[in-house]
Amino acid sequence: MKKNNTLAMRLCTASFLGTLFGLLCFWGFTQNPNIDEAARIYTTWSFSNLMMWDIIANRTAIGFVIGLMGFITIHPLFGFRLPSFLRGFVIGSFISLTLAIGAAMGGSEPVKTFLILTITGGAIGMIIDMIVTTFIGEGSDLYETKK
Repeated sequence: MKKNNTLAMRLCTASFLGTLFGLLCFWGFTQNPNIDEAARIYTTWSFSNLMMWDIIANRTAIGFVIGLMGFITIHPLFGFRLPSFLRGFVIGSFISLTLAIGAAMGGSEPVKTFLILTITGGAIGMIIDMIVTTFIGEGSDLYETKK
């Protein structure tokens, strides 16, 4: 019987979910009717569209880091049990800071843009972490290989 590495399963599943959320985020961005005509070029599905790749890469990075951070079940400073939804929200918010800061610099409402992107990244992180923790596991479960 073949053994499965649970850490690899968690990492691949979380990265895949992050990529799906990245595609979904960009699709939502393209559907925004409030974008002016000068910025409409950023809403096209194209290999040369750096905005598209930035969003997809950011959300994939959220999934990848959440996949790796499944080992942390106790808060390192305060020692309390770290639930998956809190761990995912913190990781997603933190990784989204680069996207949020970059988007806020060029927008007309920088604070609103920053908060929306940071909170959305946290929500995506929370969802990804809850899914992979529920179906694959966390903590010491990731050290073992299952048959």
